[in-house]
Amino acid sequence: MKLTLEDIKKIAFGAVFVEESFGAFAFRRFTKEQAELYVKRNIDHFNKTFATAGVRLAFKTDASRMSFNYKFAFGSSRMYGWFDVYENDVLTAHIGGEGKLFTSGQAKIEFSPGEKRVEIYFPWSKAAFLSDVELDGEILSPCPRSRKMICYGDSITHGYDAIYPSLAYVSLLAKALDADAVNKGIGGDCFFPELAAQPDPEKPDIVTAAYGTNDWCNYSREHADSGCREFFENLCKSYPDAKIFAVTPIWRKDGDKETKYGLPHRELDRVMRGLLAGLPVTVLNGYELTPHLPEFYSDGYLHPNDLGFTFYAKNLARMMNILN
Repeated sequence: MKLTLEDIKKIAFGAVFVEESFGAFAFRRFTKEQAELYVKRNIDHFNKTFATAGVRLAFKTDASRMSFNYKFAFGSSRMYGWFDVYENDVLTAHIGGEGKLFTSGQAKIEFSPGEKRVEIYFPWSKAAFLSDVELDGEILSPCPRSRKMICYGDSITHGYDAIYPSLAYVSLLAKALDADAVNKGIGGDCFFPELAAQPDPEKPDIVTAAYGTNDWCNYSREHADSGCREFFENLCKSYPDAKIFAVTPIWRKDGDKETKYGLPHRELDRVMRGLLAGLPVTVLNGYELTPHLPEFYSDGYLHPNDLGFTFYAKNLARMMNILN
């Protein structure tokens, strides 16, 4: 069977909405109003809103084969994009390419006989468009998770620099918490109060926000601290019934360098706890999430690699402790 837009909408998770664009299915993790906020703020960041970070197809099927055409467009500064395919929680395919801004191809996926659960994780680094999506089976049943989550943040939340999109920390965290997550991460972003004031149409059970390292690099303490407090005030107003977590910045190798902020990087945890006192927000210490060794970072100092992300997600899920 060839899947329609309505079929795709039923099995797509991590997208605020799905639409047809130039003959292909497009997946958006920001509402149009949210994306518009970035036009005046930073056009490069606006372009990154089209990346399919955290988008996932999840369904049960009796099909033995699946195929689709894909096109990649700009979604980050990284020149690669990959789909990860899971069958009953086993990674069975890694499809895509690297080296070009715009790429296209065809995915042909083989499945085991009988009914199975399939998950297809989309690239965090590109905007992925699908067309001619076909299954040779009769069953297509969506597989939602039990919770809904929104994850705000900068490049690390966006997914930089996972090679396997299913191993970016938001993907791993969402699976650990049995949550369908919308990833609002934007590479290079800082606390953005206006974004927090523009809620998603579907209310989440959980909200995480992990900013601060870019604020520390680029702004004075007065500017950064004000943005932090206002962001979380707005977040609490937008999602009054959600459990909200503030994740303070993780370790970075150059954390002792002098910046406009005027304090060492590791002091951000202490400062943010003071700033958020009195708000219904649980603050989690980012310095305890990832190893303090360059080998766990793709660039040796800032962005976790796939292995570093596994530590991030495992420890963050443990800290959140919401499953007990």
